[in-house]
Amino acid sequence: MNDIGKLIRLSTFAWLLTGAVIAVYVEIVNAGAVDPLATTFSEYVHLGQGARLVGVAMLATGFGALTVAGGVRLSGAVWAARLVAVFGVGLCVLAVFPQEPMDQPLTWHGAIHRYVALAAFAALSLAGLVLGAARRWSIATFAALVVFVGTFLVDARAVSGLAERILLVLELALVVMFARRTAVHRKSGTSTPSLAMQPRATLSFVALTSFPCRDLARQRRTCGRSGCGDRGEPRFGA
Repeated sequence: MNDIGKLIRLSTFAWLLTGAVIAVYVEIVNAGAVDPLATTFSEYVHLGQGARLVGVAMLATGFGALTVAGGVRLSGAVWAARLVAVFGVGLCVLAVFPQEPMDQPLTWHGAIHRYVALAAFAALSLAGLVLGAARRWSIATFAALVVFVGTFLVDARAVSGLAERILLVLELALVVMFARRTAVHRKSGTSTPSLAMQPRATLSFVALTSFPCRDLARQRRTCGRSGCGDRGEPRFGA
């Protein structure tokens, strides 16, 4: 388990570092071509180097988030893992369906990009609350998401790029915190079994402790040989 945890952490940080380096490179290359305060990172796909690298950065970050989701799942937090996975899959979808420039009408692939991004960012913020770790960061991330969406609703596009970059930094920080949390839980041995596994474990425990046999077939044979009580229970003394 420790080896798996180390592999998850190394893979996570490798993917996230790759995505971050590519994103910074795209920002530097296109620094003089657009206004970063108004232009979102997704819009860089329509620029020179952005067309090739923006999607790669999204895919790398998405793969890192999916790796974290696996680590969170191993720690027992099923729903938090699912929410982190939604974020990771969402980033991969964003790479496939690019956004159109803001000065053009909304296209079908642009609509997919926009609403999948909203769902992915909200899912990661909610994962922090479900996981019980970094609650303040989760709340701050959700607040940043509200501000970013608000720049489109109140026609404040002049700061949409800035709001998005603050949101992205907070989201990446959350992913790193989730990876560190799973590492701490696995190292300290305090992971809790997932709720999804409890019904199966409970039924197994009842079956093993209620019957003198290990399975129902052997219980029926025992009941047939020794007889059962009035309530259909096996006679342990027979």
